[in-house]
Amino acid sequence: MGLITLLEEESSWGTNPSKRSVEQLLSNSLVLIDKPCGPTSHEVSSIVKKLLHAKKAGHTGTLDPDVSGVLPVLINEATKIASGFLESEKQYACVMSLSEKIPEKKLLETLDYFTGKIYQTPPEASAVKKELRVREVYELKLLEFTGRQALFLARVEGGTYIRTLCEDIGLVLGFDCEMAELRRTCAAGFSESQCVTLQDLSDAFWLYKERNDETQLKKMLLPIEQALKLKKVIVSDGAVKPISTGADLAIPGINQLDEEIKVNELVLVESGNGQAVCIAKALMGAKEIASQKKGIAFDVQRVFLN
Repeated sequence: MGLITLLEEESSWGTNPSKRSVEQLLSNSLVLIDKPCGPTSHEVSSIVKKLLHAKKAGHTGTLDPDVSGVLPVLINEATKIASGFLESEKQYACVMSLSEKIPEKKLLETLDYFTGKIYQTPPEASAVKKELRVREVYELKLLEFTGRQALFLARVEGGTYIRTLCEDIGLVLGFDCEMAELRRTCAAGFSESQCVTLQDLSDAFWLYKERNDETQLKKMLLPIEQALKLKKVIVSDGAVKPISTGADLAIPGINQLDEEIKVNELVLVESGNGQAVCIAKALMGAKEIASQKKGIAFDVQRVFLN
């Protein structure tokens, strides 16, 4: 992935993520929580909000109360980017119970059948509209099998319901299959090894407030520039103010951009110092932008700074 340079210019606007204070991070960052079984995703977000004394907090993709694992929680200004995570790839470890014993080969064949594009209707308990939709299953890998219980890894498109997937596997096999346990092991490009518990977060914030030790808390607060896995556009300092007051991004304000940006693709717009300015949608491809001297290149969607 390379950058096309349209204009070389030094930047003095914004603060590079690596140089931000804890106070700056608390105003606009993401925390990766290892959600326990029991509380809802909303309850976990509320706990994080209280622990960090934040004004706002929001999660990026619901986990049922009985499901554990990776739950990215956005803090304050970062809540503006929540929609950028919802359709991202997810990975789960699932234990599925089968009402009848079958050969491993038959289960493997069925898992292979459900790999690729599938149809799903969200379950009644979900908060989304109950209509048939297409989701993609990238991989179903059987890890352990006892004949009546299967442990498998599922790598899927965001919005895929694993509980429904298990039930549909049962329909194909001709008997009942149900999800017994589920853990999300990866979401939005982050793995469970990067997560912290609510107790870890509470301890780190106490050290920061009571002992003036920000070491642990600073590690837990991820700048949004690291959280968003989007192609980048670097803008001039002079373009930042117009963007923050409602203007779209014109070609003369662009210093550099990813050479693989395509039309209608969402990108992260940053200053030369590496500070996020906004999320925008490309109105042209990178090569077309590079060949033009004027015109609106990006439709600004979410501004991070006023």
